[in-house]
Amino acid sequence: MKTEFTFGDIVSVAGYENRIFYVDAWSEIKRTEEWGVSEYVEFELTDAINGEFLDAFETDLRLVCRKQFAEDYLLEYDETNYPEPTGAAFHFTDDYSFGIGYVKKEAVGMAKGPKETPKREQAAIAKRKIDELLDEYNDNMRLYEAFGDAEYKTKADAVMTKLRREAGE
Repeated sequence: MKTEFTFGDIVSVAGYENRIFYVDAWSEIKRTEEWGVSEYVEFELTDAINGEFLDAFETDLRLVCRKQFAEDYLLEYDETNYPEPTGAAFHFTDDYSFGIGYVKKEAVGMAKGPKETPKREQAAIAKRKIDELLDEYNDNMRLYEAFGDAEYKTKADAVMTKLRREAGE
């Protein structure tokens, strides 16, 4: 099966208005029942802002931003009124005809998570962003040194500006 989305894309999900998610993985599912066979794709997602996990069908996803533009998109994203996480839960549509309403089922034996993302998780997200920026900076500087093309130096300088902003300088 071919999917419209790939790893690292940012998507929105029906029923989770004003929230954005990273595509982490997907499963191609072939379900055989007495009355027939259905095939569909189920995605594993992570909330791009608070780290909450979500499973969703492909038909419930809408592309917000491709992976290669995700970093820039998130740097400009306004988190002011971003919804609170709903806690540890399994999320899926209530019927296999896809897209017909959303049902949220709490995981058996799991307590609701805290209203705020734990500091460790926030620190890990910040570290990941900084690591990605450092990798991008180093790549552009290596290309600049190898080819002498001023465009690579300009890109490296722009990444350094993002790094300073991310580090809070």
